[in-house]
Amino acid sequence: MLGSILIVAVLALVLQAAWRFLDTYWFQPKKLEKILRKQGLIGNPYRFFFGDARETGKMFKETYSKPIGITDDITPRVLPFITKTLKTYGKKSFIWVGPKPVVFIFDLEMMKVILTKYIPFQKSFKASNPIFKRLVGGLIVYEGEQWSKNRKKLNPAFHLDKLKEIVGTMQNQGQETLDEWTSMMPKDGSPLALDVYPYLKQYTGCVVSWALFSTAPTPIVKRTFTIISELTHISNQAQPFIIPGEQFFLKKYKKANEIEDELTATFTHMAEERLAQRRAGENKGEPDLFDLLVDELEEVDIKDKNGRAAAIYEIIQQCKLFYVAGHETTANLISWTIIMLSYHKQWQVRAREEIFQLLGDRKNITADDIANLKYVNMIVNETLRLFPPAIELTRVVEEETTVGDLVLPKGSMVMMPVLLLHRDPKIWGDDANEFRPDRFAEGVLKAANGHSAFLPFGWGVRTCIGANLASLEAKSFITLFLRNFSFDLSPTYAHSPMVTLLLQPQHDVPIIMRKL
Repeated sequence: MLGSILIVAVLALVLQAAWRFLDTYWFQPKKLEKILRKQGLIGNPYRFFFGDARETGKMFKETYSKPIGITDDITPRVLPFITKTLKTYGKKSFIWVGPKPVVFIFDLEMMKVILTKYIPFQKSFKASNPIFKRLVGGLIVYEGEQWSKNRKKLNPAFHLDKLKEIVGTMQNQGQETLDEWTSMMPKDGSPLALDVYPYLKQYTGCVVSWALFSTAPTPIVKRTFTIISELTHISNQAQPFIIPGEQFFLKKYKKANEIEDELTATFTHMAEERLAQRRAGENKGEPDLFDLLVDELEEVDIKDKNGRAAAIYEIIQQCKLFYVAGHETTANLISWTIIMLSYHKQWQVRAREEIFQLLGDRKNITADDIANLKYVNMIVNETLRLFPPAIELTRVVEEETTVGDLVLPKGSMVMMPVLLLHRDPKIWGDDANEFRPDRFAEGVLKAANGHSAFLPFGWGVRTCIGANLASLEAKSFITLFLRNFSFDLSPTYAHSPMVTLLLQPQHDVPIIMRKL
């Protein structure tokens, strides 16, 4: 009798699990597809479980196998399947990310609505692979009151007036990098051939360390940066949706768990150490970012193990966020700027002439100096337009919502392709794919012909909190570099933009530089 009951119970559980699986991976996607097609949206028919993932993967493998010309439109390379879909079906179309239909949004007013309404349209990270979820957290994934509270608390640290105080740190760290390059110059006076990408990541890592911890990178901090980079690499290998049970047998999950455990141990130690310094009165001066994060931990009772574990988790997530935003984002931005200036030499010459004219031989460069360097500011903006850190903004539709003429059903997703928006001839002119910094001579709005279409760091109140830090950091380094060296692209350079978490060079950034 008992055995029969157990068999019935097991069968019931199996049937329930089978129904949930079929509902998630067949019935719900087909229902969503029907709703979208009734509204005139077009896309490939849903293919069980994988959607368009297999074809997307093949296209990425093919496009990443060879470089492109430096003046070529990078869109077909970094958004190959999206480019194909738009050519096949037009802008009113959708693709499949696993069982989720993703609707393209190109209308600027509809974008503003989606980016403003954070309750029905939420960040897509929770719909992503679990490994990717480990990499992003904190402020970037918060919604509602939790986001508002944390943003308000952290805003002062990223206000432009506050960031001006660390321009000296940016200059010192940048000059150390340039001095190292100077020491490597051949004794016979010939130019230096060097892959600058690793050095740029070292520079931005130092600046982030000062912003976070008020110190140069210690061995522990360097180790932390290294394993976060490793976690980034692992997350890039993960597909955008999970195969049920894969986390129990794939090696990448085991490695991700090991990294997470090490990060937890490291940041727990660092947070407890900072608290001890506070209690001993050793922490003096203005609080740094880490102080702001540790505030939450200090408020938790020492006996509340669950509360302290949750506070430590939030510290880890925020630190990972600031690492990616202030380290990876800025290193990529500087790299693309150097690549563009190496190829478009006339802009390198113009910017350098302005720098010498305004700054002369003065060693100390202030934030106000950088603000007055018109060419440097135009060049960095144009680089951000052509090579935005995040090439698209994606949101999950949490409840049925009408936007414009579309009724977006719960369970679908929307994608706003920033890269395509930044290269739209209707907004930027017929030369939208060209590197032409002077389009920003009269400001961002004028450059986009009156449209609010410049979104390298997002839009509105949800604009990336680290936008000012990344821009100022990049402009500081570019200013110093132009004052110290003239430079060209090495013949070995292969123009190969690729998307990981951010848009970055796939290979090295070899430069031929001459000391001025």
